[in-house]
Amino acid sequence: MIRTRSERVLRTFLCMTIRPICLATLAWVVTSSALAQIALDQLFDDWDVFPVVEQNLGNTHLQSAQVAANGTWVYFRMQLGEELALDETIIPHGLELWIDSDANANTGWLQPGIGVEVVLDFASAEVRRYNANGVQTTLTLNDVGVHTAPTYSGDDVEVAVDRDMAGIDGSFMRWQWVDGSNNEELPASPVVTALNGNPVPYAPLALERPAGAQLRCVWWNVNGRFNNNSAEAAMGRMVEAIGPDLIGFSEVANVSAGYVKGMLESWLPGTTWYVNKDDYDLMVASIYPIDQSFSSVYRSFPAVVSTESLWGFPTLFTSSHLKCCGGASNEAQRQSEADEYMEFQRDAMTAGGLVDVPAGTPIVFGGDLNMVGLAAPILTLQTGNIFDNGAYGPDFAPDWDGTGMLELPILQADRPMDYTWRNDGSIYMPGKLDYAIISDGVVEAVHMFGLQTQDMSSARLAQYGLQSGDTWSASDHLPIVVDLAMTGGEVQDADEDGVPDGVDNCAEIPNPGQEDFNANGVGDACEDSDQDGIWDYLEFQFGTDPTLQDTDGDGLTDGAEVDVFGTDPLSDDSDGDGISDALELLFPPNSTCQGDLNGDNAVTVTDLLLLLGNVGATC
Repeated sequence: MIRTRSERVLRTFLCMTIRPICLATLAWVVTSSALAQIALDQLFDDWDVFPVVEQNLGNTHLQSAQVAANGTWVYFRMQLGEELALDETIIPHGLELWIDSDANANTGWLQPGIGVEVVLDFASAEVRRYNANGVQTTLTLNDVGVHTAPTYSGDDVEVAVDRDMAGIDGSFMRWQWVDGSNNEELPASPVVTALNGNPVPYAPLALERPAGAQLRCVWWNVNGRFNNNSAEAAMGRMVEAIGPDLIGFSEVANVSAGYVKGMLESWLPGTTWYVNKDDYDLMVASIYPIDQSFSSVYRSFPAVVSTESLWGFPTLFTSSHLKCCGGASNEAQRQSEADEYMEFQRDAMTAGGLVDVPAGTPIVFGGDLNMVGLAAPILTLQTGNIFDNGAYGPDFAPDWDGTGMLELPILQADRPMDYTWRNDGSIYMPGKLDYAIISDGVVEAVHMFGLQTQDMSSARLAQYGLQSGDTWSASDHLPIVVDLAMTGGEVQDADEDGVPDGVDNCAEIPNPGQEDFNANGVGDACEDSDQDGIWDYLEFQFGTDPTLQDTDGDGLTDGAEVDVFGTDPLSDDSDGDGISDALELLFPPNSTCQGDLNGDNAVTVTDLLLLLGNVGATC
């Protein structure tokens, strides 16, 4: 359960130290690399087991460097003297990472102490690759499999480089960070690192909601692909595998709320969906009624969802799609949109105004926030620190406990990275554009993941009814999934069937599938519709009719045949001797005991029931 940003969702790394290699005769600084599975998730505690290679707090930018590796990836961490965004220049910088992939200072682009094969030029969003003779080829960062976190600006960044794509295939590499805008290098001299070539096991996250989860929320930018048959087929498989309760859609301008309602109900037969659409490209879809929704908030679509039966409160759920891309004007608009939404949330938490929600109402915000460039907009959404107080009012504490909201560190289910958008043909690296932010003073995330089917094993795909290409057929964004539970309270589930009592149609008898054949709100496991003494779900197992007391019409109720007499409720002559079950039981052959109607040589209440069941019969 996530309570603070410092607590990790994923701690699957295996450490195995390698003896430092002493090359005293050479002017190299040699480090060792432990076997590592670093999670790119904007958290850095998994780096604690790796030594700092070099630190220089006097530098403007490059202050502390670390390195780690496994058979697939090389990871770099750089702590900076000021906030920067690696793939944007809204804050000017000239950061480059130089890699001597064969650790041979005499091949590649020859620089002091290093022969460079690969330069990751983050400011220019390009890669300069050199052959052994120093001949340059210019590529994109995607061409060598670069991933970074965070996607927005920060003073602590981590970078993963695909070893195979970047040609880092030996036992050693040499590397150095270079800041051309400030004439800084870190380490001060290029460093050789021993590379561990072993793969690291990674345990995929289950797609099922865990015990205790009360509400499954999903946010998904579907890239305008509704009304595309192949995309919709992929969406349907993914929705069926996820089983959401609430969905915040974006880029759905091309379809109506009614259209999406119909698709959801076709993908999840037996469910009823409520779908509201704003005046832009956003929708909120819910299995709970939507009490109110507010299209007046620009590029965010809040809705008050009637979840009182679930946890005693409504839920304030928002689907958002903030302004895209870099540049000063886009940065300013994205900040303005974050400010405007927080004005709405402050109003909702304060008596009077546009809407009031009860104190303690779970507040759940998410969507495609396009967080590139400056971190300020998402910090506004977390902290309530509004940038333009003149236009949008005072700062406030956005959680009911007087603290900030929590932005969740969501990793993909099958890859320990947090990116949610990817386009390998673009100059931009994969990035985390989709976010979930919750009022963790009242609700907590008990499980969360992003779904990228491309990384799933064939067994996992078969398990969930998915196909490898589903995620990228459905959209250029993957859906993010968050399971929530009320903080500090036990989830009531009296029958322990995994369905909370508040929404369980059989709260005292296990009915995990929530079957309800007559749709009257009472589950088949705890209803006897025809009052014949057999629960409806058992009648389906037996093949009897749950709406008829006597399916075979022999004068005996189905319950009496199954539980008392042991006759076949589907045949009026169980033994096939030409005499109906009722007559045989009323006049049993070879009976010597007066009143012993069932022939068990005792007169009991069973005989009385048999007699009463035949009162009025014509013989």
